[in-house]
Amino acid sequence: MRSLLKVIPESDMFRANAAFREKHEVPDDILPSCLYKEPYFSCPPTEELREFRVIFSTYMSSFRLHDKGLTAGHFSHIFLVDASSAIEPETAVALTNFAEKSTTVIVTGQPGDNSRWVRADMARQKGLKISYFERLFKSRPYRSLNPMLITHLDQ
Repeated sequence: MRSLLKVIPESDMFRANAAFREKHEVPDDILPSCLYKEPYFSCPPTEELREFRVIFSTYMSSFRLHDKGLTAGHFSHIFLVDASSAIEPETAVALTNFAEKSTTVIVTGQPGDNSRWVRADMARQKGLKISYFERLFKSRPYRSLNPMLITHLDQ
C-alpha cells in the first residue's frame, strides 16, 4: 500500500481490516485509508466501496467486502500477496467470492516458505499443510518455470 500511495491518491484506496483489530496495530500512514468507528474497524457502504480503485484486505477479511455486496467480477485483478504463508481455505475466501474467468489473479510468495500451522488432522491428511503458493508451484503448468506463468523478482 505504501508503494501505491506514491502513484495513486490515498482517496482512491481503502484498507479493510478485521473488525476488532487493534487500532494501534495499523501504521499511522495507512490509518487514513481505513474506516474506524470506535471501537472497531468497518467498511463503507457498497456504493462507496465500488468507487475505490484499489482495496486491500487480508484473505479472511475479504469476506467483509463480499458481505457488503461486492461480487465476483468487481475486481479486474486480485493479488494474493505472500500466498506462501496462506493455506488454501484462506485464499479460497477471496477467490471464490471475487474471481471470475476475466479476473487476473497474481499469486506471490517464496518457494519453500511454510504455511501457518494447520491444526485439524483431517486437513493435514488431505494435504492442506502446504501453502496455496507451494501447491501451485508444484503443479504441472508452473513446474516448467514458463516466463508466461512464473516471474522471479530480485529484492
